[in-house]
Amino acid sequence: MMGSRLAMALIGLAVGCNTEDRQEVVSSRVVALITIDTWRLDHFSETHTSNLWQLAVEGERFANAWSPIGLTSPAHATMFTGLMPWEHGMEGNNHHGYVLNESVPVLADRFAGFRTGAFVSAWPAGPDGGLGRGWQTFSGPASGERSGEIAVSEALEWLETGGDSLLWVHLYEPHGPYQGDGDSDEERYAEEVRRADLYLAPLLSALVERNATIVVAGDHGEVHREEKCGWQHERSISEVVLRVPMFRWTPSRLGQVREGWVGLSDVPLLLSGEDPPSRSHWLAESGMCEEGCSAGCAPAGLIGRDRVVFGPEGRHVIRPGKGAWTEGVVSPQLMELARSIPATQAPTQPADASSLEALGYQEGVGSQ
Repeated sequence: MMGSRLAMALIGLAVGCNTEDRQEVVSSRVVALITIDTWRLDHFSETHTSNLWQLAVEGERFANAWSPIGLTSPAHATMFTGLMPWEHGMEGNNHHGYVLNESVPVLADRFAGFRTGAFVSAWPAGPDGGLGRGWQTFSGPASGERSGEIAVSEALEWLETGGDSLLWVHLYEPHGPYQGDGDSDEERYAEEVRRADLYLAPLLSALVERNATIVVAGDHGEVHREEKCGWQHERSISEVVLRVPMFRWTPSRLGQVREGWVGLSDVPLLLSGEDPPSRSHWLAESGMCEEGCSAGCAPAGLIGRDRVVFGPEGRHVIRPGKGAWTEGVVSPQLMELARSIPATQAPTQPADASSLEALGYQEGVGSQ
């Protein structure tokens, strides 16, 4: 339970600091963003994430939080800038060649004078493409992924230095391929979620002790068996991918559930202690087109992605190659908003011609 882990964390802090240093560490301001990759909303519960759930119950839990896209790099860029992918420029993952617009302010700009540290667990959350902007310390794998336990350990060590601090910790555990003892992908996915929660326990305890402002969010969810192509979050515009877990913990805002619609674009406001704007809809897009998964989409790759607007009673989808359709009831005004999402631009730093073909930007096979 969180209480026992918190006590253990406090003992460790007391041993590592003398009284004077300890007072300085505790009195400094700490703002922390924790992101969990590929985290489904239905796996944010006391059963799946006991430590995170307890903290969320004590803080502000956002029951209707949304991601703009099922891709790691652009979703995180939205959290760092408060802008949507078609606004901040990182419209695909960093390894797709996309780059954050240099003129767009990032989180560190909101916290001038803070020491900044980022500790990530996978290359799509790495510094390439602009996600490293503003972080004085940035630690992550040179390729692939690493255990979230390593990222948490490094973050705890960094926090001990004290001073006003802006921290980002990213865990990749729920992203496939899944490790565990379960007989199915679903069972192993749930194990990965529980493992991420366990890894985060000592960090949550340390942050609570520091009276930090903590925002925890999933960058996007995952498709299990809800669609034709399971385990393909980047091809989906379903709620299981775009509706995500999110909460904020601060000492002054305790025990609230907020039903209003919020999104990953509200993360900068939440970290700054502000309230998100009132919303009644959410705009989003799929990561890419693959006709076998998204019937009728064309061309293949990122250029053929869906646009979608969610409203209180339904959604309206625009699919290049197929057309538009509505599920439920959506007002003409919301349909117009979906049409306002611009076509996806080609990456500014493509690896080579074959990469452009795979992304759908020049003639070729165009699959991913």
